[in-house]
Amino acid sequence: MTYILGENCHLILSHADIDAGAAYGFISPKDGTVREGGAQFVRQVESESTTYADISSGTRLWINFDVICSDDLIEPNGAQHAKTRLEDYAKLLEYLDKPGGIQLTTPVGSFTNLGALGFSADERHYPHHSIIRCQLNNVGFYFPPVDPALLDLSIWDGSLTWETSYWR
Repeated sequence: MTYILGENCHLILSHADIDAGAAYGFISPKDGTVREGGAQFVRQVESESTTYADISSGTRLWINFDVICSDDLIEPNGAQHAKTRLEDYAKLLEYLDKPGGIQLTTPVGSFTNLGALGFSADERHYPHHSIIRCQLNNVGFYFPPVDPALLDLSIWDGSLTWETSYWR
């Protein structure tokens, strides 16, 4: 299945060890929070950083996003969500079990080199739905978001050259 932000999902996760790296789209709850339909970013830069290497290694990034799991979800395009509550929840737990190598695609681009480190989820399970407030962190160097299309063309068999690609 192809996931497209704003059409059949709000956020997309992928990891090389999960479904051979295939992307998986999740729906965010409509609850009026700052993360409705997207993600919230918290950055911390170490003040003694002076070079790019220092800044990128001294930057901590926390990405917060919410996922709703339910059997009656409607996608952003108005279609019925194809996955069940338990399917989405089980898949999310697979990602939250990874301390590194997670890619998250948000409305501002794709973030690579993420992991579920430390606090990674606050789960609320109700009779007809579950809301999971998730947090991913950068692992090692900080990489700013990149256009998802550019990132997809940068894989080993992509059409971009070494000089023009964005390597994971």
